[in-house]
Amino acid sequence: MRKVVALVVLGAAVTACDAPKETSTVSSVFEKNCETIRTVVDNLQNDVADFQYYSEDFVGAQTRFNSTGDSTRLEEFKTNRLNWLEIFDAELTTPLNLLPGVNPQTNEPDGSVRYYGKWNITRTATDSTEAKSVLIPLYVSFDFDEEGKILFQQNYGDLTAAFESLNN
Repeated sequence: MRKVVALVVLGAAVTACDAPKETSTVSSVFEKNCETIRTVVDNLQNDVADFQYYSEDFVGAQTRFNSTGDSTRLEEFKTNRLNWLEIFDAELTTPLNLLPGVNPQTNEPDGSVRYYGKWNITRTATDSTEAKSVLIPLYVSFDFDEEGKILFQQNYGDLTAAFESLNN
């Protein structure tokens, strides 16, 4: 009887020890992806155009700056970001609290990263215009490829009204 109990306890311990490995792997992928997002957010706030964190297969959700009305691919995103950095300054005014995302089919954590934040966007002054600012609440999500590069980015917020107020 002792042998049976010992085997059951040993089996339970082995099973319990195996379960966190998958969670631990997803958790470590999430932490690595969080570091990427922290860098990307810092780069945006510091006017740094560094695209090494984006996959060649990058897709951005449709934005006001997308003239085609389709998803933005990496080359268009780069052009838009460079133009944007010439005109605007961005400051995240809330703490960057990164949250894990889940796979929509399994509802299990998948290493993706989300955050809610308020961005202060300023259109810099020119010789003929004064600086203007607007506070934009956003929900932003990032999915990553196998190499840990940003594959898909979505921004949810009223960007159209915000940028119209800056451009008028």
